[in-house]
Amino acid sequence: MSVHNQQHLQHQTLTVISPAVRHGLREAHHLGYQHALTEAVAIGYLMGKGYEYDTAWRTVESWWRPPGTPLPQMY
Repeated sequence: MSVHNQQHLQHQTLTVISPAVRHGLREAHHLGYQHALTEAVAIGYLMGKGYEYDTAWRTVESWWRPPGTPLPQMY
């Protein structure tokens, strides 16, 4: 892989995951680092599987709530 391709991949990857990283940093203030990292990585994993960020976020947030409980506002 050329240096240009590596730089493009780096920029593209960091741009795509930045919403999940920001979410994890905000969550860490409220719920602790382990939970925040778990959520951020799970969101990133789902995004890698093809989910859009909003869908990945909603999916992961729903895992911590009883069925039918409304999700919090997205940051």
